[in-house]
Amino acid sequence: MKYSKETIFLLVFTIKYIYAGVNDTQVFDQSTEAILLNVLARPLIFDKGASTDCQRDSEIYQKALRSYESWALQMYDSSVKIPSGIITGNYKQLGNYDECLRVKSVQGFHGKACSAKISFKISPNNRSDDNTKDIGDLFVAVALASGIRNRTSGNTAPYQWLWCVPSSCDSTAVFHALEAGLNPLKRENRINLLINITNADCSTEQSNRPIFYLADWIYISVIIFFVAIIIGSTIYDLVQHSVIEKPDPKDFKHTILTSFSLYSNGKSLLNTKKTDDTISCLDGLRFLSICWIIYGHTYYMKVVGVQMDLTHVATMHEIWTNLFILNGNIVTDTFFLLSGILLTYSELGRKQRQPSEYRLNIIMLYLHRYLRLTPAYAVVIGFYATLFYKIGNGPQWNTWVGSNRDYCINNWWTNLLYINNYVHVSKMCMSQSWYLSVDMQLAWISPIFLYPLISLGIKHIVSIILLSLGLILSVLAPLLITYIEGLTGTMLYYKEQADVANVYLKIYTRVYARAGPYIVGLIFGYLLRQLHNKTIKISRVVAFCGWIFAITAGLAVVFGPRGMYFADHKYDSIEAAFYAGFHRITFALSVGWIVIATVVNFAGPVGAFLSWSGWMPLGKLTYSAYLTHYIVLLYNVGVVRTPGNLTTYESVHAFLGNLGLTLFLSVILYLAFEIPFMRIDRILTRGQLWQHFIAGSYKPNINVFGSGESTNEIFKAFDDVSPSAISQSSDSVFAVYTNEIANDDNIYHSVIVDKHDRPMINNSKSFEQKSKLHTHKDEEN
Repeated sequence: MKYSKETIFLLVFTIKYIYAGVNDTQVFDQSTEAILLNVLARPLIFDKGASTDCQRDSEIYQKALRSYESWALQMYDSSVKIPSGIITGNYKQLGNYDECLRVKSVQGFHGKACSAKISFKISPNNRSDDNTKDIGDLFVAVALASGIRNRTSGNTAPYQWLWCVPSSCDSTAVFHALEAGLNPLKRENRINLLINITNADCSTEQSNRPIFYLADWIYISVIIFFVAIIIGSTIYDLVQHSVIEKPDPKDFKHTILTSFSLYSNGKSLLNTKKTDDTISCLDGLRFLSICWIIYGHTYYMKVVGVQMDLTHVATMHEIWTNLFILNGNIVTDTFFLLSGILLTYSELGRKQRQPSEYRLNIIMLYLHRYLRLTPAYAVVIGFYATLFYKIGNGPQWNTWVGSNRDYCINNWWTNLLYINNYVHVSKMCMSQSWYLSVDMQLAWISPIFLYPLISLGIKHIVSIILLSLGLILSVLAPLLITYIEGLTGTMLYYKEQADVANVYLKIYTRVYARAGPYIVGLIFGYLLRQLHNKTIKISRVVAFCGWIFAITAGLAVVFGPRGMYFADHKYDSIEAAFYAGFHRITFALSVGWIVIATVVNFAGPVGAFLSWSGWMPLGKLTYSAYLTHYIVLLYNVGVVRTPGNLTTYESVHAFLGNLGLTLFLSVILYLAFEIPFMRIDRILTRGQLWQHFIAGSYKPNINVFGSGESTNEIFKAFDDVSPSAISQSSDSVFAVYTNEIANDDNIYHSVIVDKHDRPMINNSKSFEQKSKLHTHKDEEN
């Protein structure tokens, strides 16, 4: 590596200043400034806890540095120096990671980049007669300079500093060298020191070379296997279309062999056809909600990443619009609401089409739900546990990507059992996956509310009691826990971190705190079906009042915690408990009204915007985007080398880049795993294959997520519809024909098309005759 004259001059000047009149055995001035200068401006001195090779190579390095040998200058240049920007939040000095790894000494050892985290615990200074300033006073002064007025004690931020050391030195040697250098800063009953460094925090060029273990090869083999299936399925599909103008959708073999076809699945993804049964605004809501989530996570990862200036973070709440970031976690309740809506809406639709045959099969409900969510989920978990760690490096790589790899290796089973929001929560594989567990657990308890709602109606006393009880418990649980435990009303991110952790562990990830929006969704799904059937109507006065409530309540929920962020805010347990108990249900009611208003054409430009057909392909990618977006975020924060600037422009710029890469990965995951397994699930759960496995009386007409509306299910692109159900109404025929998975290659036996590929409806037969006809065809096939 070549240096400019100016660089050489600065390095030599610094080295001369540091070593002026000093040798390795001298006792340094024990002032705070001198101690910090010795640690941050001089090469580490290895003695206690270091191997013989490490001590020898360290001495060689220091002698070579005094002689201005180029490799030694590189090693010194790439290490941390007296940092700038500490007052503004630049706590992470990462040196020059890549320069360190390129160091090659003439004696044979290489550069090793070791990143240590150092924090101090400051106790109040009770020595009124002592005017000596210590590092505790320095940290208090730094806090005051950065705008924090009420801190005189507590834990400091973890300072992360990188040193370039000889490759023969390990993390233990670095730990003891730092401990020896910084120990003079400690004061009994006043200042304590915590140093955290492991071998995983040290990197060399050799250690960064990926090593593949058995689990890695198994995962690679599985991926290659599916790639081969996808290629074969696509080729078969294209050949069939070239030989046969329209392959027979009744052909079971054709249906199986084209399940992984990129051609058919790609057409399915891009299909924007809607049916009369479609709730047209849901795709827009889904995609905008996932964008809100990704933006919030992007901003969070930038804050906890490496930034030069974080002083404005502590005053973000002063700008009203920043509450969309600070309180953005509320948007996840939109997905719980939509899940509940579509479950009830689709089940009522199926019952309406086949009233004499319909029944709710709980076993199939659970099985269908598991098969829908798990395949793509398992693929991403496998990527976290195997290959993810091998595709990058950096001083922050192990902190972020390495820890997530370890969590997935050890706790993957809690994810696949959907219990990771209760088991090993602090070491959760895929930190966003708590949502999937809550969603699955809500599906487990849904029959309690769904069965009476569908069988007896919403006005029946049993339905009223169960729904009311569910809503009351979903309010009381977070309300009482918040009040009793003295928690904040929601996660106040840059207040006390212990409070944030307690809210996350005891409320945020728990099913009882999220059941409210889901139950609201079940109720709204029932109302939407009645509105669709025109059994109830909404007047303009009701619509006006609904919009007033939705806007007022929605904004109140988003901006409600603003006052809690101010330094002079006095904690009120009743205020916190009230917000914790009611804000999620209130937000769900607000969003639910938007859905209803759109359906009944009282949403104006808002409804037109959300109902734009262009949202449909993006809405289908929502689940895959939720699974993959943290891969992009973790990669970005893991490979960072230098501090950035946290500005609105930079955060928006990062969000757009993250969104683009997330959608790219989502398309791959969707086409390769999500939609193919959905097609297979449809085949497995639609009829004969499960008839004897589940029960002899089981008929292929019950699945919790059926109907033409299933294309808008929150994390499911389509759902089961039996052939007999398809034939029972012209709407059903059209729904299946235009279903996103069907396209031109409809997999159902009972759809009839004319020469223009339009659905033909035979009105000459009665409802019962058509039902019998297609049931007979099902038995034959």
